[in-house]
Amino acid sequence: MPRAHKASRTLLCIFLCLAGPVLAQVSVPSTATFALNGGSLDLAGTDLQVAGSFSLASGSVQNAANVAIAPGGDIDGGSGTITLFGNWSNLGSFAAGASQVNFIDGAQAQSSVTGNTTFFNLSFASTIGKAYVFQGGSAQAIEGQLQILGTSNFGIQFQSAIPAQFASINLLNGGSQNIDFVGVSNVHATGQHLAPTLTNDGGSGNAVGWFGQGSGGGPGSVAPTPVLSPWALLLLALGLLAFASTSKRRFIE
Repeated sequence: MPRAHKASRTLLCIFLCLAGPVLAQVSVPSTATFALNGGSLDLAGTDLQVAGSFSLASGSVQNAANVAIAPGGDIDGGSGTITLFGNWSNLGSFAAGASQVNFIDGAQAQSSVTGNTTFFNLSFASTIGKAYVFQGGSAQAIEGQLQILGTSNFGIQFQSAIPAQFASINLLNGGSQNIDFVGVSNVHATGQHLAPTLTNDGGSGNAVGWFGQGSGGGPGSVAPTPVLSPWALLLLALGLLAFASTSKRRFIE
């Protein structure tokens, strides 16, 4: 097939996926490249499936249900934004750039996160106590800001899909966090300590690296251990020696 004909066929496929109500999704085939070039794509509750190359630049994908990157597929986040209410599956590659990925409430009361992804800014916001279920053994890294915002009545829930196999969240050094009302079950924080001033809001525990001392983080929670400086240790040793000497003299007398 001539290259021009093949390119036209690819563009036609993408156009139909965007315009055709029967297809109800945007699908980028493995032979295709799709660039928003700063534009906005409203998926109106349908899916984004990428087996080829998809580039946001400074553009945005709005109202997505599920976002799936197939093996061999890639999304270049640029400085753009992706907002979805369903599942995130990354079996290909995601170049975070300076992008923002937002998980929000929508038609699904529970969303899954599959594969390993490095995000720049990552946000979870829910007023219904939505559960986010991470693939067991998976690792999500955040370079910029991690935001997790539930409500006082309904904390967002972070869970591993396999309770015996924890998932991990890694807020890298230099990143920031804005977290309130979250429950954690079998998800470890492997980078910065997360939500150190909060308590485990509805989670079952095994929340290593989350919450603070006496927070109810559950089994596996780690509380900070005070560490004395060398000078403090020396002063403590001298004090103990003085106390022992005084006690000995009193005993002899």
